[in-house]
Amino acid sequence: MNTATFGTDGIRGIYGVTLTEETAFRLGFALGKKGNVLIGRDNRLSSPALAQALAYGVRRAGSDAQAVGCVTTPALYYLLTRLPFSYGVMITASHNPPTHNGLKVFTKEGKPDEEARREIEERMRRAPRSVDSDLPLQEDPSLLSLYEGFFREKIGRLDGMSAVVDFAGGAGYAFKGLLGTLGVRVIPLNLCETGDQININSGALHPEACAEATRRAGADIGFALDGDGDRIIAADSRGEILDGDRILYSLALRMKARGVLRRDKVAMTVMTNSGVLKSLSEGGISVLSCAVGDSAVAQTMREEGLSLGGEQSGHIILGDLLMTGDALLVGGALLKSIREDGPLSLSPRPAIYPQICVNIPVRDKRIAEDPDLRALAASLKEELGEGRVLLRASGTEELIRLMIEHPDREKALTAADTLRRAIAKEEK
Repeated sequence: MNTATFGTDGIRGIYGVTLTEETAFRLGFALGKKGNVLIGRDNRLSSPALAQALAYGVRRAGSDAQAVGCVTTPALYYLLTRLPFSYGVMITASHNPPTHNGLKVFTKEGKPDEEARREIEERMRRAPRSVDSDLPLQEDPSLLSLYEGFFREKIGRLDGMSAVVDFAGGAGYAFKGLLGTLGVRVIPLNLCETGDQININSGALHPEACAEATRRAGADIGFALDGDGDRIIAADSRGEILDGDRILYSLALRMKARGVLRRDKVAMTVMTNSGVLKSLSEGGISVLSCAVGDSAVAQTMREEGLSLGGEQSGHIILGDLLMTGDALLVGGALLKSIREDGPLSLSPRPAIYPQICVNIPVRDKRIAEDPDLRALAASLKEELGEGRVLLRASGTEELIRLMIEHPDREKALTAADTLRRAIAKEEK
């Protein structure tokens, strides 16, 4: 049996196959040796059992575990910054299918770096085997009111505004009424208490239905969450989809105009569309490039003292509010911006260069570092000239991710096909 291991976004795998209660127990024991643990979960069918095992491991190690129940990842992180716990663990597989699950670990400073992850893994290996605990896990959802109060304070009243919100069948359910308390008329999609349909043809990975519902309803905005609520893909009132790059572009221009874009800079990843980079530069905004992943964005923002950062996939960080991606919080901020600065549909549009993004399932994603593949990617980049060629291993799945960008879409497609065939050959 394969075992899930620590990646850039925690431990993730197929529940009952590569991710089991034993894994959760061992992680709980490893963390519990160093401090108390705050536990949150999404609404997947497997999440309560994993939460129970995790808490039991923490307590076996001699520390305290407090569970808050169903919650979004960013809300759990906010609670961790306010409460006396050393670690937070979110039980979720984020945007992955219902059969998957995962264990995201946080400290008050954010996600642990590679050295800290290796230390946790070593303590997991030394943990005793678990035995069934007959002590039921008591969840305290009243703690969520701390996040709700923070949200209302930072966003403020939005009376008379309307939003289509696609909850992706996931953890956003915990805050289904939050925008309504600010006066927003919410039209919900895929709002489910149980997560058996989480991320299936919905949410940030499939924003088309949200965009169409926004257009039909004449809503001020539509936005789609992923399963654990840390990604957002938006739609303007005309139903045009805005990915993370487009959201960042609009927010950056509006924040600069108001004088609240610190240093007139934004942190964005190497996946950011080159056309967007060009448009930001023309608007007097510099971009600091970083590796893919919200933790890399957050680290860059902290080091450089920035107020805005994010990535194309929809992790958007509003540094003056919360130093992690939060779909509901960003959605609220966009509504506030629409009220103060006008509809998103009237904002300038950035240049967008054709981008071919391909996820290739592989048996061993380490072949992304194969010298011959790297040489081929470099050769293709030289042939394309002004284009870009990115080849990297996924941080959470057995995938190799390709991104080919060029003003000529056909040239980008040809380069992507060349790399795809080379990877298939390496797999044989």
